[in-house]
Amino acid sequence: MPSWPNSNETSDDDEYMSEFSGLQMEYFQTPDTVIDPSFCGLVTESDRRCIPHRQRAGKFVAFEGTNTGRRFIGCATEDCVNCGVLEWVDAPWPVILQRCLTKLWDMYHEENLGRVQDKEAHEIEVEKLKKELDSLGNQYSQLVDDVSKLFDY
Repeated sequence: MPSWPNSNETSDDDEYMSEFSGLQMEYFQTPDTVIDPSFCGLVTESDRRCIPHRQRAGKFVAFEGTNTGRRFIGCATEDCVNCGVLEWVDAPWPVILQRCLTKLWDMYHEENLGRVQDKEAHEIEVEKLKKELDSLGNQYSQLVDDVSKLFDY
């Protein structure tokens, strides 16, 4: 028969989940990261752990938006992107730098969007040319058939 804990008993799971459910969801946005050899690996100085995975935290450097270049401690689980930032190591960048980073990332996304649009336009043009090539191939085959019939006649 299963044994259920009494209402006054708490397990490690309950402790983790109560701590996990009390967190705000906005902290669950892990930014993209870039490799920095001077700040990488697992956190060994403390017992910080990812609550859902119970894994030791890792050291990362953000590579996204206004946080580009800021170091943080987050979930070190390979496939995890939802645990979020456990702790920022660096203070937020000055407002002027945040605006510059925002402008740079906007320019980057605008350029990528332009490339995607150019690629789509190119694919449409290639499709038109393929249809025209098929049409010309059919016309050529018809012309060859007509010429061979003429010679046979």
